[in-house]
Amino acid sequence: MSQEGYWSLFVRGQAAVRALAKGYWYRISFRLRGKRFSAGSNFRCFGSIILRGPGKFTLGDRVVLLGRVTPFTHSPQAEILIGNNVRLDGVRFGCADRITIGDDCLLAECHIIDTDFHSTRVDRRTNPDAPVRTAPIVVEENVWVSEGVGMLPGAWIGANSVVGIRAVCVRRYPPNSILFGNPAAVVAPVPQVPAASDRGPGAAATARTEP
Repeated sequence: MSQEGYWSLFVRGQAAVRALAKGYWYRISFRLRGKRFSAGSNFRCFGSIILRGPGKFTLGDRVVLLGRVTPFTHSPQAEILIGNNVRLDGVRFGCADRITIGDDCLLAECHIIDTDFHSTRVDRRTNPDAPVRTAPIVVEENVWVSEGVGMLPGAWIGANSVVGIRAVCVRRYPPNSILFGNPAAVVAPVPQVPAASDRGPGAAATARTEP
């Protein structure tokens, strides 16, 4: 390996150590401030967290945070639950009920909001009792959410799906779907991994030798 390669490994190693240390610092800082925050093993924070509200923010194992992540909760019952091996890059949460992100998800800068905050009824400015829609949001495992996506109350993204840039998700979507548009719609299935027999000569032998 070249000198530049060793230097690159050293720099990346330093960044990883700092991210781990920052993760531990957030654990201690939030606990001392009375915040309902918990994180699993190997939590790495390369960015920052702005945690507000009385609800819970729970991270699984091997979660990576980049950019500015803002988990805002708006009721004591609110819960933001993040699975294992998830990467959050500048995600903005607004939670009054429950937001669940499954294992192995990759989320770019997006907005995930499980409440409308204001009533959509015509008397919303004159009637303080006008109903406000609130519904849980679920992102199943191994979902990739692109930049600028919006998820509104009741959105449910099926496993292995890809949500395209600036899509607005408003309902339940099946697994293995590529979503685009406002409102988001299924435009194609997610490509599947071909069987070894479909990869051409020598593919099966290569697969057998791989660890």
